[in-house]
Amino acid sequence: MPLSNEQIAMLLALPKRRGGGGRKKSGPDTSVRDYQTWFKLAQKMVDEETQELQRCENPSCQDPRALAGEGNGIIVTQIDGKYMCRYCFLDGWLLPDTNQLAYE
Repeated sequence: MPLSNEQIAMLLALPKRRGGGGRKKSGPDTSVRDYQTWFKLAQKMVDEETQELQRCENPSCQDPRALAGEGNGIIVTQIDGKYMCRYCFLDGWLLPDTNQLAYE
């Protein structure tokens, strides 16, 4: 049984709904610093453009395995525009200090 013109007009007049509540999937919560979160993140070892090894950008890198004496982790993930190794990620590098009072 086909729809009448009135039924079609009524259906077209209904407000449109978006699926998923309008939320965009953004990936894992990087404020949770544990191994499960680390392995959910995209990791890289080589920069695709320059073909050079990646480096942890933390000046006080926590990776105990020195690569050619430099001591910066080379398997990294990007969080907030900075590359960090697993050790610095688990150590909480770049996490906001929750003990600090907010300035208002």
